[in-house]
Amino acid sequence: MGGAKVMARQLDRLVELVENPRIELQVLPDRAGAHAGLFEAFVLFSFPTPVFSDVVCVEHRTGTLYMETPEETNEYGLIFDSLRATALSPADSLDMIAQVRQELYR
Repeated sequence: MGGAKVMARQLDRLVELVENPRIELQVLPDRAGAHAGLFEAFVLFSFPTPVFSDVVCVEHRTGTLYMETPEETNEYGLIFDSLRATALSPADSLDMIAQVRQELYR
């Protein structure tokens, strides 16, 4: 929705966000095919201190599920690692974003 101009602004915003050293952007292109992230969206919160345990947040039709057991968070950690390994590198991801942005204005 919004057309090419809106999409171009969204892509520009992603590139701006990457200037923050705490943000790493990786694109998972369509050509990657089937992958572990297709079944559900999730957020994995990891904390640098053992005082707080990791938390996985899964949104579904009727609400949000929070999982905190090591078995659950470890499983989603493996999925996240798999997605990162399948995705383009940060540099290649920025190149792909630039290419898509150029194609929007052809």
